[in-house]
Amino acid sequence: MPWQAQVTGIAGRDVAAVRFLIDGKLRFLARLAPYVFAGRGNLLLPGTLGPGTHIFAVDVALADGRHLATAAAAVVSPAAAGVPAQVLGLWTRTVTAADVARTQNFRDPADPIPLPAGTWQVRIGADGVARYTDPTPAHDLTVGQVRFEPGGRLVVGNQIPNFPHASEGGFCGGTTGDGTYHWSLHGNSLAIRVVSDRQCANRDSFWNGTFTRSSPRSHPQATP
Repeated sequence: MPWQAQVTGIAGRDVAAVRFLIDGKLRFLARLAPYVFAGRGNLLLPGTLGPGTHIFAVDVALADGRHLATAAAAVVSPAAAGVPAQVLGLWTRTVTAADVARTQNFRDPADPIPLPAGTWQVRIGADGVARYTDPTPAHDLTVGQVRFEPGGRLVVGNQIPNFPHASEGGFCGGTTGDGTYHWSLHGNSLAIRVVSDRQCANRDSFWNGTFTRSSPRSHPQATP
């Protein structure tokens, strides 16, 4: 579900930052309007919080040092979907030159730099965040949202800005639409196939393929 803070009666230049807190913990920091939790195109994922009552708060820091705050309680149903346990953890995938070339015909001219080929790592967290480490010598860490939905549907969202210890950037500059994929798990292999993602060529090149669990763990085989 979307979560956006509306700051009224205050000029945009007077807003320094907007903090989104859940149960008293900072979950996202927005510095630019619109003030959307997890960044434009991403969502609040109630199923990642666990069932029960949670407190959702917004704290607006003004340039003059004052703060405006509001909070509300909401109940997360036990039926709310979280990230499936069997996909959590660290995965690797080797992106080939052919993977990159496959999406070249719909690459946005505004994003001319192709995805680096090589061995990538992605850590899928219970918070619905994918933490990507690229194969370049710098091994830059970027983050984005992933939403595993019933029936094996995977929705890959946009970069999450202002994420601690992560580089700004992502697969495509600015805000793009979601990419949709289908996932299935076979032992320690996670197969992901693109359904529709012409919004971002680099994201398509990365996700359409087979991932191998970096640290094999015992999980029941499951194919959604």
